Amino acid sequence: MTTARSRLGYAVAIAALAIVYVVAARAGLMMDAVSGFATLVWPPSGLSLAALLIFGPRLWPGVFAGAFIANLLTGAPALVALGIGGGNTLEAVLAVYALRRIPGFEVSLDRVVDVVGLILLAAALSTMVSATIGVLSLHLGGIVSAGQLGETWRAWWLGDMIADLLVAPVLLVWASGPRRLGDQKHRAEALALGIAVVAASLLIFGGQAGLPTATGKYAQAYLFFPLLIWAAFRFGQRGAVTAAFVVSVIAVWGTALSHGPFVRPALHESLIALQTFMGVAAATFLVLGASMAERRRAEREVRLARARAEQANRAKAEFLAVMSHELRTPLNAISGYVDLLTLGVNGPLTEKQSGSLARIQLNQQHLLGMIDDVLSFAKIEAGKLRVDVETVLVHDVVATLEAPIRPELERKELTFACDPCDPTLSVRADPEKLRQILVNFLANAMKFTPTGGRIEVGADRHDDFVRIWVSDSGVGIPSDQIERVFEPFFQVERGTTRRYPGIGLGLAIASDFARAMDGEVQLESAVGKGSIASVLLPAG
Repeated sequence: MTTARSRLGYAVAIAALAIVYVVAARAGLMMDAVSGFATLVWPPSGLSLAALLIFGPRLWPGVFAGAFIANLLTGAPALVALGIGGGNTLEAVLAVYALRRIPGFEVSLDRVVDVVGLILLAAALSTMVSATIGVLSLHLGGIVSAGQLGETWRAWWLGDMIADLLVAPVLLVWASGPRRLGDQKHRAEALALGIAVVAASLLIFGGQAGLPTATGKYAQAYLFFPLLIWAAFRFGQRGAVTAAFVVSVIAVWGTALSHGPFVRPALHESLIALQTFMGVAAATFLVLGASMAERRRAEREVRLARARAEQANRAKAEFLAVMSHELRTPLNAISGYVDLLTLGVNGPLTEKQSGSLARIQLNQQHLLGMIDDVLSFAKIEAGKLRVDVETVLVHDVVATLEAPIRPELERKELTFACDPCDPTLSVRADPEKLRQILVNFLANAMKFTPTGGRIEVGADRHDDFVRIWVSDSGVGIPSDQIERVFEPFFQVERGTTRRYPGIGLGLAIASDFARAMDGEVQLESAVGKGSIASVLLPAG
């Protein structure tokens, strides 16, 4: 039962295609066919190509039957009609085969490669097969003389090509699936565009009135180009091919009535001029429509990709924030118990025990500092960084820096100096964020400065900004790595054998804090000579 229904459906599809083909062919042959059979308006070629692309090449008998019957009705002998029908069918089958060889070919024509394939493989090349076989059949049947071969072949080929560029794209694009109509504003714009396309086409091809010179008349034909550009930019390939098809239908109608800029003494001459122009226009706007579709698709892909990246960043930031919080709790407990033991609450300590507790406390503080960095970074990534900007005296912030780092300075026997600055010098900043920036600068300076080195802090004014800097006599950074040290988690030294501890967030956080306060972080360094890290902030 299913097989019988399938065969019946196949037969109905073939019959329907043949009937539509005959109707379209009869309409085209009314347009002053050259030698009675070759017409410059041949919609069946575009219809055949679209039908076989959409429903599959197995419908080729419908093309053959339609072409054969249409030519019989026109007066062709049976053998000639068979030859023409075979040529028309072979044209459509070869075009479909060639287009399907394009990787990922889609009938929506939303890719430039698909459009170029349609223009070259289908419209330009496959139509030569039908024109050649058809004209040869007419010649062998005694209908076309040797002197008429060139003119007849040109008309045949041009009519088929225009149909592949104007009729096929409309059918293919509209059959490619439903599209969203958009909001009310978008629909209103589409209506306005449609009215403008019809009005402009009627103005150009609907009457004899026009500019007085031939050049002026030709210029009228370009008046609808801005409308086709509008259609392609705002409505993609569907808008471009539909607008071009509407213009073409009105243009053929007007030219057939001897209206418009392409009128010649003979109708077929007028149609040659018109169809040549329309062919170039159709190909141009097919490519433009595909380009716009590709651009929109790329923009959509970037926005999915961006949304996924933002979601992943938020998840990562939330995870880091939770983990940082959970790690701080036991570390604070460790710190509290170390303080109790150091104070001798549970009895006096030996010198060796005191030294062990000091090392525990040092490592606890180091780990807590890294966790604070991770927590700060997580807030930045999650977009939860809060900045409360106020006028801050630079001297007051710098004065708080030495006490927390004094133990490390003494351990490494580092010299620390504060360069005298104007006590009234101030900046517009969040005081806690500014202090964190400078603490991160100092942490890097102490980490990378060998025992016995020097660290200095200073500040000066530069026009509307204040520069606060930390210099050291450390190992320095290679010039090709300076920009990368601001990347999160970047380390100049990699692997498990690194000489310097840390997770590579200090300068990244400092840079983000500075930008949040309308400032920036700068770094100057030379290998073996040390580094100068600076933050520039608006003067207070």
